[in-house]
Amino acid sequence: MGTGAWYPWIKCCRTLFPLYLYLLILSRMCCKGDACLPYPIPMYVYFNETAASGSVIFVSNETNAIRKEWSLSSSEPRVALTFVKGTYQVVLLSAVDLDVTNLGDVCSPPEQFVQRITCYRNGQDPIIHWITFQAQPVNENPPNVDTLPDIQISEGNVSLPLFLYPLLDYFKDRDCPKERLVLSISKNSRNKKDVGEYFMINSSTGFLSQVKHFDYEDTEIQCNLGKGGGFVKIIAEDGLYKTSKSLSVTFINIDDAPPLFVNSDCSTVCSKCPILSLSAIVHFTYHGPILTNPPGIKAIDLDTEQSNIIDYNLDIYPTKYKDVIRFENGRFVLLQSFANFSEYREESDFTVIVTIRATGSNGQTSDKFSFTIYVMVAPISSSQQTSLSQTDEIMILSQSTKNIIIIVLGVVVVLLSVALVYAVYKIRSQQKKAKDGDTSYDEVKRNTVTNENVYATIQN
Repeated sequence: MGTGAWYPWIKCCRTLFPLYLYLLILSRMCCKGDACLPYPIPMYVYFNETAASGSVIFVSNETNAIRKEWSLSSSEPRVALTFVKGTYQVVLLSAVDLDVTNLGDVCSPPEQFVQRITCYRNGQDPIIHWITFQAQPVNENPPNVDTLPDIQISEGNVSLPLFLYPLLDYFKDRDCPKERLVLSISKNSRNKKDVGEYFMINSSTGFLSQVKHFDYEDTEIQCNLGKGGGFVKIIAEDGLYKTSKSLSVTFINIDDAPPLFVNSDCSTVCSKCPILSLSAIVHFTYHGPILTNPPGIKAIDLDTEQSNIIDYNLDIYPTKYKDVIRFENGRFVLLQSFANFSEYREESDFTVIVTIRATGSNGQTSDKFSFTIYVMVAPISSSQQTSLSQTDEIMILSQSTKNIIIIVLGVVVVLLSVALVYAVYKIRSQQKKAKDGDTSYDEVKRNTVTNENVYATIQN
């Protein structure tokens, strides 16, 4: 068929197409209510509990509608159905909060409600569609805790781990449903006494346990944490928020430690001043307070502040001097001189050893503390005697000073030995020269004078 044959049909269509388009638009305007477009809203609509009243919680994908066909027909509407630019929108009329008001309240079932929308048709039964609206929970509140239990832990032989408290019972959350809380221990800030190393938390059960023994007399407790105790910082996390709270720990002391000898100027062991032994040098004729370095000692009981309730017991060797020496106010005293006590019968220097032990209020005895007295019997010079009469005491040399004296004496002995060997060598050399006949009269005379000087030096 040629082009001319199609022309009548084309001309007819050009005439009928505008009429068809007009009828189509008219049917959409007038008859659409009878047909009703598919449901503009699904059967279930979910929205967050944080949605405020008046907010849009749903927007349909329909954009072809010319007029609003569907309308809300519920007796107690909780949403509004609007039609904006060919699109259906759902507006929340009242906010929904799933969280409990009080921390101790039990959560209710998830909030949901049903609304009805209807499409009315001319002369026909309306089309009814039921829509369920479901509020979704949101984690919007951090965990909360008012107080935590105070903990008291005692030193001594405790079987560990020692279960203490189910801390999850103390942390609450307003969110519903309840978030799973994870508890942990964190380090306190520097201005707090942190004792977290003694505890652990089971992250699943939230159970707090003591996992480390502590010693009340430990230097760390005595000097840094303090005898009163410290704090454990507990962290609670719900996946988004974190809450921290410190619980108090009190140390319970058991009187189980013996006294400890320290420098008499020390108030506690924190001063790093424990002393294991003492020594002093006195002359045979001296009596009175024995000068030592440090000048005084004392025993302290770390279990109690009443360190003055301590008894001292002395053992003295040789035992014949047991009535000569006393321990008074932290110092050792000679009631009379060794010379006077022994009626000057000692002929050479000797040593007196004093062993002192301290007994605390709990009946426990300290380790032995040794005090060694080196007694010089040799006479002293008039100048030394004058000095003693003016000060009424003798110079006491510390152990380090004695070591220096020993070293100096050793050096002097070595030098004298070298001088002696050299003198002998010179004498033998001169004798050998004399035998060989090579020594002149002047040389022999000079060597003789030298030998006499050396011999005089050795004698002196």
